[in-house]
Parts: sequence; C-alpha cells; structure tokens
Amino acid sequence: MLLQLIVKDFALSEKNVLDFSEGMTCITGETGAGKSLSVDALSLILGSRADSAFVRNGCDKAEISAVFSIDSNELLKTYLKEHDLSSDDTSDLVIRRVVTKDGKSKAYINDVPCTLSVLKEVTDSLVAIHGQHASVKLIDEKNQLNLLDSFAGLSKEVSEVASSYDLYISKRNLLQNLADEQLNGANNYKTLRFELDELEKLDLHEGDYEKISSDFDALSHLSQAQDAIALAQGVLENDEHNIIDIISARISDLSRVSVYAKESIDPIVDDLTNAASLLDRAREKLDNFSLKANPQMVEELSEKLSKCHELARRFKVQPNEVHKILAKKQNDLEYFLSLKEKIAVLTNEVKSLRADYEQKASALSEKRAMAAKKMSESVTDSIHELAMSNGVFNASVTRDEESRPRRSGRDEVKFLFSANIGQEPLELSTVASGGELSRLALAIEVLTSTANSTQTLIFDEVDTGISGRTASSVGSLLRRLSTNVQVVTVTHLPQVAAMAHHQFLVTKVEKDGTTSSFVQELDENGRIEEIARMMGGNVITEDTRGSAKALLDSSGSDK
Repeated sequence: MLLQLIVKDFALSEKNVLDFSEGMTCITGETGAGKSLSVDALSLILGSRADSAFVRNGCDKAEISAVFSIDSNELLKTYLKEHDLSSDDTSDLVIRRVVTKDGKSKAYINDVPCTLSVLKEVTDSLVAIHGQHASVKLIDEKNQLNLLDSFAGLSKEVSEVASSYDLYISKRNLLQNLADEQLNGANNYKTLRFELDELEKLDLHEGDYEKISSDFDALSHLSQAQDAIALAQGVLENDEHNIIDIISARISDLSRVSVYAKESIDPIVDDLTNAASLLDRAREKLDNFSLKANPQMVEELSEKLSKCHELARRFKVQPNEVHKILAKKQNDLEYFLSLKEKIAVLTNEVKSLRADYEQKASALSEKRAMAAKKMSESVTDSIHELAMSNGVFNASVTRDEESRPRRSGRDEVKFLFSANIGQEPLELSTVASGGELSRLALAIEVLTSTANSTQTLIFDEVDTGISGRTASSVGSLLRRLSTNVQVVTVTHLPQVAAMAHHQFLVTKVEKDGTTSSFVQELDENGRIEEIARMMGGNVITEDTRGSAKALLDSSGSDK
C-alpha cells in the first residue's frame, strides 16, 4: 500500500507531502491547478521515462520519494533481499527518483542505486495507474485481448503459451537454417569433393611444406654443384686441353731455357711444378667425389611446391597452412553428411514442440472462452449501475485455426456493445458514444483491477465525460473497490469526491512572478467547501454548502 508521496521541485510543485491511508482517496482542484502532477510523480516512481520538463523552473533537479508498506508482500521482500535492496525495516519500501535539468535521472530503492528495469520489476506489483485515455485503448483490439486475460487472471497461462511459442519458433528457425545449409551444401558438394581430392592427393601435414621447400632447395643446389664439378673436371681432365698438361708443357719449355737465366727461371719452374702437383691432387679428389643429383625428384618437389602455392592463393592462407584446409574441408564434408540425421531429429522435435504449443494454446482458448462469458455478464451488470440499464456488453472470442501460431495464442477478441434493447451488439468503435466508452472503460478497469494482485490502484480522471446520476454510480463503484484495495482517484466530479474516505485539494498560487502548486488534505469542513465549489463553481452559497454536506452524508464517508 502507498503510505507517502513527497514531491520536491517537480513541475509546479515546490514541495508537497501526501500521506495516504487505506480505502478511497480523491484528489481534486480547479482545472490547471495540477491535479495530475501526483500521478505523473508516481509514474516516475514506477519507472517511466524522465524529462527535463519535470524540473521546476530555476531548480537544478526534481526529487520524488514514495514510501510503500510491503509487510504482507513476501515475494517482494524475498526479491529485495536476494538483490541486496532490502532495508533494516523490512515492512516498508522507500523509492526515490531524481531528475536533473538536463533530463538525466537516477533511481534508488531503499537508498541503493538501481536501474529502471529493476525499478519497474519491483513496483510492478505495487501500483497500477489507469489513465483517462482508457476508453481509447478500449477500442484497440490488441488491447482487448490483454484486458480479457487480465480479467481472467490468465497471466501464468499466457506466459506458458508465449514460452512454448518462443521455443517452437527458435527450433523451427534452427531447422530452417539446417535445411538451407543442406541445400547450399548439396550445391557445393562437387566443388568440395574436388577440393578434398586435391588436398588428399597432395597429402600435406604439419611441417611438410617446410620440408619440401628445404629438400627442393638442397636438390636444386646439388644440381648446380654437379655442373660445377663437371666443368672443373673438364678443365683438369680434357684429353687435349687440360690445364695440367698445358702447365707441364710450359714447365718443359722453361726448363730448356733455364740454362740462360737459371736463377730467375728455376723458382718459376718450382712454383709451376707445385701448382701442377696441387691441380693433379685436386683432379684425383674430384674423381673420387660422388654427387648423385635426382632430376626427377627435383621436378616432383617443384610440382608440389607449385600446388601448395596455388592452393594457398585459392584458400587465402599461407603455404605452410595449406595442410589445415584439409582438416577443415573434411569437417565440412562430415558436417554436410551429418545434416540429414540432424534434420530428421530436429524435425521430430519441432513437431513435438508444435504439438505442445497447440495443446497449451487450446487450453488457454478454453479458459478465455469461459472468462469471456463471465466478463460479458460482469461488465453488463456494471454498466447497468452506470446508467446504461439497457446496455449489453459482449466479449467475443474467436479461435483462429488457419493462421500461423502466434505468441499470444490462437484467439482473437472483440468487444461488442449495444446500448438499446433489440439492437445487436457491434464493435465498440462503431456504436459506442464517448460517454458510453468512458463508462465501459471504467467498468472494465475496475473488474480487471479486482482480478489482479496490485494493492494500490490510481484512476486519473477516468470519469471524464460522465455526470449526474452516472457520476454517483461511478463513485459507488470505486468506493466498493476500495474495500479490497487502496484506491486513489483524480476527479472533477463532486459525486465521486464525496464517496472518498479521504480528500486532497490541489491549488495553484502565483507569487512574485512564480506559479506554485500546493496539495493539502482536507478535513470535513474543507471537504464541504471543496465539494460545494465543484458543484456550484467559484460562487459558493449556503445552499451549495448544504448540498455538499448532504452529498457527503449520503455517501457514508468516514468523518
């Protein structure tokens, strides 16, 4: 239950403190005084989006605090404890929201900072706000299904159908993806098989490329060495022009003429003799040196290297990583071949999930059909009390077996209405007037609120377009509702205000060029004066005061 609301520097409000009690509380005031500011402040407490326009002119920030009694809400107390949001006083919950003039905001639960998502989750079971545009939402067929589910208390069943749908769609999408992969795999199978044949024929493993490169370089150099040896042997062993014979011949020539210059020529002959001896020794070593180059092996290694480089370019990897492609292609082939069995298994799973969805949706349809009948009777009874004695309301549920599954189930709901005897109920948008829609919306809001577990209900001018005897019926309806839950209503109707147990008055004051909105709780005399104003305008006479007192007395309000 809402115990207190403190509003500071919020819009026109400088500082206002509202202490709430059990039963029915109404908030009244002249048009433009700011009656709905309290509702706007509570909306922020419940996690609505902040706006810089909320901050009072000349102030840096607006601050709203709310205190709730949660003594009997064990689920919420457990949630707060699990999320380290509980306070020493576990019977009360304090929520604070701060909005700065640049539009940024912070939220606190028991003085612990929290996100808006957490704030909404915590406050979801505390307060429900029913706005003055409920009649507009009532015409929306999408919202009509939600209203029926809310009336019937089917949140658990609706959630189960939604979860079943989500799982079914998730698996069905996965099945479709596998089928697409299988189709693509079939189209690419020949290419994959060809690439695998190439890679398997090359038969590369880790380190093979480096070894092939090394062997190719070695054999290539060996071939070059063999050519060099052959050339050297040709110079040293040529039958006609080998260098050893040529030097020997020159030694003989020099020896013949050394008698003429012995001291000069003999050292040269000695050097040439030594050179010839060294060359002859080198010839013997070359003859004994064996090099066996393998041109065929060089060619094979060259082809392998070329293939490595070709595949590396094709698969966009380094040559020394080509061996990894084989494993990947083998995995691709194995995966493609496994798709058939996976698709078969998943197909059966999808069929089972579809059957589970249909079973849950069918059970939900049955409950909706039963709830629709009860809702039709209850709303019809309620609108009879709201001065529509001949009105008939019908919540029509149609099960759609043809379309694809939907997250909300297979039902379509339409709210039908007839205001006159003998007139067939038709869709609201075609037959209901503005006043009739307002009364229908209020009746449905009250009935759906009763079905929910929310302990505080806020009605923000839901009685717009209603007057006279109907207004008294609206007040009685809200009063009866307040025996089960706390009701706070913003109203302009004296008949509704008179039904409340407690009443707040909102006034607007202009001082020193600044406008401020003030809220005060009224005592009995204050209520008489305010209800007299609501009945007769700004001119209050003893007659209007008498009428106001009589209205209060007849309502049975607590004094």
